Amino acid sequence: MTVAPEESPAQEFPDEEHPAATTAPDQTAAAVELHVEDPDTASWQEDFVGLLSLGAIRAWFDWCNHRISIKTLSTSEELLVAYLMKEFEGSMGGMKSYATATAALAVEAIDGQPMPVPLGEHPGQPYKWALERFNYAQRWYPPTIDAILNAYLELERRQRTVLAGLGKALGPGVSAILGSSGSSGSPSAEAS
Repeated sequence: MTVAPEESPAQEFPDEEHPAATTAPDQTAAAVELHVEDPDTASWQEDFVGLLSLGAIRAWFDWCNHRISIKTLSTSEELLVAYLMKEFEGSMGGMKSYATATAALAVEAIDGQPMPVPLGEHPGQPYKWALERFNYAQRWYPPTIDAILNAYLELERRQRTVLAGLGKALGPGVSAILGSSGSSGSPSAEAS
């Protein structure tokens, strides 16, 4: 007598509504509506220190009943992303570590509460705050990291558009420089 094998529940595979952790961020189905904050338009024109605010854009979006505030990364923060992901570079976790580190450093606050930082800086570890954020963001599930990264990439695209428009207003030589350099050299900047 043969016994029919028990039917197992249908195996679920990732689809567009439920992307896999390895799905590229631009392919997720749930698009967020990004609300860009009005920048201080005069601050970038200040002598010498104006360059520190040129390209800084802040925005927020709602994700599963949580308000997430993000900002574009500075050059030092982009370099910190590379530092944070170096342990995973070249492995299967490389892109996930990039997404997690970028999300961790781009998020300024969630529901009005700032991201965690150490109580004090140690002279031997001046970037401990970035490591603290990266470790905190590793607790988030992939859909949350993907949503934050998608919003960040949209903010970065907007940053390039604004800077390109600014270059056109300043003259053709400046717009060629701003248009060709991109904003960061990050994987997302080359892919766009």
